[in-house]
Amino acid sequence: MIQQLGVVCLFAVFIYTGTIVEFAIPGTTILQTGQTIAVLCAGALLGPVFGAASVGLYVISGTLGLPIFSEGASGLAVLAGPSGGYLIGFIAAAAAIGVAKQRGFCGHFLACVGCMLVGHVIILLSGWAWMSTLIGLSEAYANGIAPFYLGSFIKSWLAAALILFVKKAVPAPFYLSKSEI
Repeated sequence: MIQQLGVVCLFAVFIYTGTIVEFAIPGTTILQTGQTIAVLCAGALLGPVFGAASVGLYVISGTLGLPIFSEGASGLAVLAGPSGGYLIGFIAAAAAIGVAKQRGFCGHFLACVGCMLVGHVIILLSGWAWMSTLIGLSEAYANGIAPFYLGSFIKSWLAAALILFVKKAVPAPFYLSKSEI
């Protein structure tokens, strides 16, 4: 259990490092970051429980004041703001990808890419749903989903490649729970 706790913490830090790779996209107030790669890898490598726990730890830590969200932001205001839905979607996506992994859907590259795309859909729909309550449906779509199609596609490929690399390079007990070995 100590090993799993350490891996959960490690992946929460990995998600934070995804904020280092961030850039603005014209037409949106939400930054493109590398976080989703880490979030989806957490689900695919740790499974639904530990994957969602690592993302939950990241979200809770940022909400409680650690400046670990995009642009060094933190606090409850971030969850209440335009990117709050994406952060909640991170948890749901990690859990969903973890379930897909347990059912064997992430074993081959193209299948893994498909799973990562589904994870991005979950994140984007969660972000859109919350943002819609703040600025309306069509504006939220234009600001919170449409600008992210290409990035989601590219990041899905990168995440799938990273997952398959880690599965080959790192011993399974490092990132899997005992029940998944």
